[in-house]
Amino acid sequence: MALDVDGEVRERLAIEPRAHAQRILPWARELLDEAGIGFADLDGLVVSRGPGGFTSLRIGLGIAQGLALAHDIPVHPVSSLDTLAQTADPESRSTHLLALLDARMGEAYAAWFTVQNDQRARIGDELLVPPDQLQCPSPGPWQAVGPGAASFHEILKATLGSSVVLPTSDAPAVWPAARALLSLADTTPPVPGHQVTPTYLRDQVTG
Repeated sequence: MALDVDGEVRERLAIEPRAHAQRILPWARELLDEAGIGFADLDGLVVSRGPGGFTSLRIGLGIAQGLALAHDIPVHPVSSLDTLAQTADPESRSTHLLALLDARMGEAYAAWFTVQNDQRARIGDELLVPPDQLQCPSPGPWQAVGPGAASFHEILKATLGSSVVLPTSDAPAVWPAARALLSLADTTPPVPGHQVTPTYLRDQVTG
């Protein structure tokens, strides 16, 4: 979780599966207290709209919607794959980037990114796909980032070969970070809290 007040970013960070519900509101109150402001003073909220795990998305979006409706705050719903790409490459130096999250059930959430006019741009749609069915949109080589790159390392190596650069086994894990999410707020138009909806992709695929 992160808070930006006049360009000064405060954040809380922990990798703790199934701890979202217990952490979010206490952390939010701590950050606001440190900055000397309240929820009603916020200009906007930024939330990950997915794709991602059903439970974590429901928790995050539910809290964001509740705060938005209670305090009349607009919400910027940002892609978790966009956030992952921004976390891995905040200066947009990688011109060919593949962001991957493990979607379980042998599938990956994936998105391809390039850099145009010094700005990162997603190529095509966000994908839910078995990793052995991924196809590079151009020769690359593509830098693979995110926990999905580690989960499907051998499959990606066999499928994409030299077209993809995979993280080494000792490389630190890269997860979508709140600071990166904040930095992408202006890339997504704000909506009222009741209009924020999750992007699951699996529902869209299976109907």
